Parts: sequence; C-alpha cells; structure tokens
Amino acid sequence: MLYVAAGLAAMFGVLAVIGLGAIDQATQLVFQERLATAYTTAGILERDLGRAAHDAVEGSPGTGGSGSPDTAVTLLGHFDEVSPYLFFRVTGVWLVDSAGRVADAAGSPQTPGAGDVTGLVRDASARPVGGYLVGRALGPVPGAVPFAAIAVRLPDAGQGERLAVIHTVSINGSIDYDPQTYGSVPGSASPDPAATAAGGATGYHLEVVDPNGIAVLGIGSDERPGEPSHHFSAIQPLVASGGAAAMIHQPDAVASFEPHVMAVVPLAGSPFYVVLEQPIDIALALPNQLRTQLAATIAVGFVGALVVAWITTRHVVKPTEQLTAAAGRMAGGDLTSPVGVQADDEVGLLAESLEAMREQLQAARAASDRMQSELERRVADRTARLNQLLGQTIDAQEAERLRLARELHDETAQSLAALTIALDRARDQLGASTTSSRDHIAEARATAGRLLAETRRLIVGLRPAALDDLGLVAAIRAYADTSLAPEGIAFTVESSILPRLEGHVEVALFRIVQEALTNVARHARARNARVELASESGEIAITIDDDGIGFAVDSGLGATSSAETSFGLLGMQERVRLLGGEIGITSGPQAGTRIVIRVPLATEGT
Repeated sequence: MLYVAAGLAAMFGVLAVIGLGAIDQATQLVFQERLATAYTTAGILERDLGRAAHDAVEGSPGTGGSGSPDTAVTLLGHFDEVSPYLFFRVTGVWLVDSAGRVADAAGSPQTPGAGDVTGLVRDASARPVGGYLVGRALGPVPGAVPFAAIAVRLPDAGQGERLAVIHTVSINGSIDYDPQTYGSVPGSASPDPAATAAGGATGYHLEVVDPNGIAVLGIGSDERPGEPSHHFSAIQPLVASGGAAAMIHQPDAVASFEPHVMAVVPLAGSPFYVVLEQPIDIALALPNQLRTQLAATIAVGFVGALVVAWITTRHVVKPTEQLTAAAGRMAGGDLTSPVGVQADDEVGLLAESLEAMREQLQAARAASDRMQSELERRVADRTARLNQLLGQTIDAQEAERLRLARELHDETAQSLAALTIALDRARDQLGASTTSSRDHIAEARATAGRLLAETRRLIVGLRPAALDDLGLVAAIRAYADTSLAPEGIAFTVESSILPRLEGHVEVALFRIVQEALTNVARHARARNARVELASESGEIAITIDDDGIGFAVDSGLGATSSAETSFGLLGMQERVRLLGGEIGITSGPQAGTRIVIRVPLATEGT
C-alpha cells in the first residue's frame, strides 16, 4: 500500500506540474492580453493627440479655415467646434514664434515666461508643418487637472514661422474603464448606461503618469488624478528604460491597496506612461479557477485512487494476512483450526494447498501421537519390569549377603574364635623353656584375632545384625563406629523417634547411608561427620554432612564427560529412585559435602 501511495503521489505530482505549467501559460496569455489592451488604449490616446494637432493646423488661417485674423481666440474657438476627445479637452491656446516668444494667448493657463515653452517649441520647430510634440502641462487650470501641452508647427501664412501650444486638461471619471465601450455615446467621452455595468464588470482602471510620477489622468473609482501615483515606484525602472511590461503590483509597507495586474506602456511622442490595472481576482479569474479546479481534481483523484487502491490492496492483503495467521497457528502447533480463506484467485489456490497441508500434518501428528503413546506404554512396561528385576536383584543380593553373613558368623567366626581359644590354652600349657614356641603361638593367636575382627567387620558390612534386631538408626551408628572411628573421624548420629520401616526400605536406606559414610572414610579427608534422621510430613529425611575437601558433583554423577564418575553415587541415586524418593547432593572444593535424602514414609504393616 505504501508503494501504491508513493506511485499515485508521483503520478498526480507529474499531473500537477503539467497542469500548473499550463496555468502559468494561461497567466502569461492574460498578461499579454492586458498589455495589448494597454497598447490599444495608448493608441486611442495617441490618435486623439494627433487629431488635436491636425485640428490646430486646420483651424489656422491660410489652410482653408475661416480666414479670420490669426489669433489665439480664433483657434480656441475652432477647438470648441470640433468633436470632443475621449480623454482630454482643450482649455487654452498660445501662439509662439520659433524663439518661443508668445505672440498671442487665449484661455487657460495664462501666458507664462518664455522660458517655460522654449524647450518644447525648439523641438517642435524641427518638425514639418503639422508635426507635433507632447509635453507636460505648462501651468495650472482652475477647477481641472492639467493633462498635457501639444506643440504644433503651423503653416506659414505670411506671418513667419509659427507654432501653436495647445493646453489640455484630463477628462477623469469614477466609473471603471472598459476599452470596448468607453466613449461610445456620440458627442460624449463617457460610456453609455448599458456599458456601465459591463465596464464595472471588467474592473479596469486607467491612469496616465507624467515623468514626475503625477497622475495626470485617472479613470476608476479609486483613482486620484493630480496627485502622485502609487504606481510610480513600481514603473520607474520601465520609465527609465522606455520599456513596457505586464506585472502583478503588490502593496508595500506604505501603500494600502488591493494587489492587481498592471499593464504599463509608453505613450508615443510624449514622456507619459499609460497604466492599465485590473484586480487580480478579475484579471486572473480563469487561471485561478483552473488552479482551484486542478487542485480539487488532483485531491479528489488522489483520494479516490487511494481508496480504490486500498480496497484492491485489502482484497489481496486481507486473505494474505489470514493465510499468515493460519500458518502461524500451524507453526505454533494448532492443526485443528481450518485455514478458512475463500478466494477465487491465486490466493484461493494457496489457501487450498495450505489447508491440504494442515490436514496432512494433522493426520501425521495423530499417527505420531498414537505411536508415541504406544512407545511410552512399552517403555513404561519395560521400565516397570526392569524396576521389578532390579528390586528382585537387590533382594537376592541382600539375601545372599545375609546368608554369607550368617555363614561367616556361624562357621568362620566361630572357628576363628575356637582357634584363638585353643592357641591361648596351648600357650598357657607350654613351659618357660619353650619361649620360642610360645612366641610363635602368640603370633598365631594375634593373626587369628585380626582375622576374627576382619570377619566380624565383613559380617557387619554384609548385613549388620543390629539392622534386623535394633533397626535403622542402631545399624547406622554401628557402621559409623566401625568405618569412621578407625580413620580418626568424629561423628554423630542424630535421630528423632522413628517407626520401624519395611525391611526392604530399611535395607535400602542403610545401603545409601553406608555408601555415603564409606566415601567420607575413604575420600573426604574429613575431621567431622554427622548423620541426621527425621520423620516429617509423611516422609523420612536423612542428612549426611562432612567437613571434607568436597568434590565436583556433576563429574561424580556422570553429568559431564569425565573419568571421575562415581558408581557408588549412581547406585545411591538408583536406590532412592526405586523407593520413590529424592536425593540432593551439594559439594564444593574445601566446602564439605551435604547429602539430603527424602523418601515416602512406609512403616511395617502399612
């Protein structure tokens, strides 16, 4: 899904870039159209300036005019008779010679000093008859906004070279400017009523700016003719270079106006610039609408594509997740839950294969469980038989030991005792002269005594009579006395009141303690040993402690690959296991050894 989202984002991103490029081209076309409209408006204004110059030539004497004396009043009256101009009207006429001296004047403004018109007249004198130049207004006009001064070279009517300087004021308006309908009413420079609504819809504002940044003409609701133009700071680079451009005019920190599209073109034959402006929301309505539509289309398309992709992906991912969960259950050992995925595509085939595999695994597990149960039953039977055989072997071993102990006690020990007594009598009957014989008899007697002691020790080791006669504690104390005391090991045997146990249990416990004490005597190098017997919580607990050198328990029990395995310890474990008990052995270097044995309490008669 992440890859799909990234792909859709890339695709719609490319579409957005292409669409924005097309919208930018449309915006440039809007700028070009506004620039063409500004050029058209400048052309209309240039046409009217040319008409004014032409009317001045027609109204002068000697050109088919009235033939009246060449006076400024006559020429001014001629301007009143001709058709009005769209953006300005004539308020005064000066007649000047080539040196710039005013010969006659009529209207406003009043005649200024010669220096005010010298430059304009000098440049216009270089033009042919009818040629003209447009310059800044030469003075104020009461109640009006000065527009421009037009210097025209008049024909020679016998009065020498003459020029007419025509003074104009701007025709301003508060209604928006419409290039297609403005001045459509005959004899008027204002739009007709039907065109007013259309003009307002266009939102155009027209402004003519002189080189000093003063708005000499303003048509529009927020225009201020006669005051500094708020466009001048933006168009100064164009004024300096004489170029034309269309741009977006944004307000700065000082100015407060709505941003608008502005087309700026120079007015040919003059130092003026024509500024045609229109609000952005009108001028760029189509590009903005296209941009909004593009954003909405891309957003809706992207979201819709994501939804479709998500639905499609879920159609694939959900069965895949179910298959993954089913595989996880199977891996965890659950072979009873069906896969449960229904699909008509490749996922469905995979689900069917997985379900068949589950059924086969379930069947194989059932067969394996049956085989394992049968094997465990057989192992249990074999183990029971082995335990029975082992118990019988131990019982036979104990019976044989008892037989040997009795034979040794009844035959060998008695014979050795009789031999000792006979040797004593023989020694006593020999005279003093037979010292050598007495010595030999004494030596034989000592040997017989040692054999008797060893025989008795063997009898105790094979089957101590105290075990059958006095019980387990007395047998353990007797064995400790014969095995530990000769080695100089101090020992204690502690016990609570214990009931008599079954014979095979007492024999097994005695053999376990016997093996432990034998190890203490032979290997522990201990100085002290302790045996404690207690009856608690329905079991017999036996603890054997020593302060010897200790040993590695794992090695002694064969838990590691070592040659130090103790078969005596293994025998102890096996005897405890046969009694259904537990044995714990803790030991360490120079830390002594502790053996704790716990077996169920089974007394005689239970």
